[in-house]
Amino acid sequence: MDKMAPVELDVIAVGNLNMDLIGMMDRLPRADEKALMDKMVLSLGGGGANFAVACSRLGLKVGFIGCVGKDSFGDLVIEKFLAEKIDTSQIKRVAAPTGLAIVLSTHKGEHILASYRGANLSLKPGDINGEYMKNAKLVHVSSKPPKISKAVVLKAKKLGIDASIDIGAELLKLKNKELSSAIEGYTNCFLNAKGFERIFKEKPSKKTIIRRFPGGIKNLVVTLGPKGAVASDGEDFFFCRPPKVKAMDTTGAGDAFAAAFNAIWLRDRDIEKSLVYAVAEAAIKVQHVGAQEGLPEMDELEKFVKRNKMRCRR
Repeated sequence: MDKMAPVELDVIAVGNLNMDLIGMMDRLPRADEKALMDKMVLSLGGGGANFAVACSRLGLKVGFIGCVGKDSFGDLVIEKFLAEKIDTSQIKRVAAPTGLAIVLSTHKGEHILASYRGANLSLKPGDINGEYMKNAKLVHVSSKPPKISKAVVLKAKKLGIDASIDIGAELLKLKNKELSSAIEGYTNCFLNAKGFERIFKEKPSKKTIIRRFPGGIKNLVVTLGPKGAVASDGEDFFFCRPPKVKAMDTTGAGDAFAAAFNAIWLRDRDIEKSLVYAVAEAAIKVQHVGAQEGLPEMDELEKFVKRNKMRCRR
């Protein structure tokens, strides 16, 4: 790993780097059933990687902190990142296989996912390079354990930059007090409706989100699948419904959502506008098969928002 960033950055992603094997089929197979796929895609994946690519497509200067193996998949990850203009100087090559995810999706948007973390497990708190982070405006953590999320936010606070986190499976395993400690200090926190219900034992609504709003964060954003998403700063509450689109594959939609939310947040510091653009980004993404297929540039995203007259309601 190099010690210094070669360029000024807008966003740094900290997360998993995988190769995704995505199979499309009419329905998901039952136990012990052989089922045929009608389409297969091999692509760069991992929540952090999806987020990074989405940010780069939106015109942000992006760097990444993570690990891949010293194998052909690791070579492919680096090659694809460079093609997306993402800085790879803080990606470690380690003696473990590059992460792999196998996704089975239906044309109705249902899917199951099995992940092998592999090299991703080699990332340590000491790899969170403060010298690298000081060149950025925001750092985003996706699907990493508490020790990584804490290391990131502590350095972000010290440097005076924004921090964002996707509360994935690793953090959902924690008890409430442990989770609160892991996310304290983050600017933008993202989770889905099932995650909210698992943590708070209630479905997300205006009443429950404001009542359960975690202390120590700025914005809480909850995605609701095809129903859209909600966001709150603990006082104001916003809901945005997406336009009707034909969903082909929801893989990576949440990562694209977080990328657009943070891109607009950095530009305008407006939670309502950030939510609208995030919902629009996800609506565009789900119309394509593959975690990073169809990710829009900012001009396309803005036109989609205007064409569909998207807005929030309180």
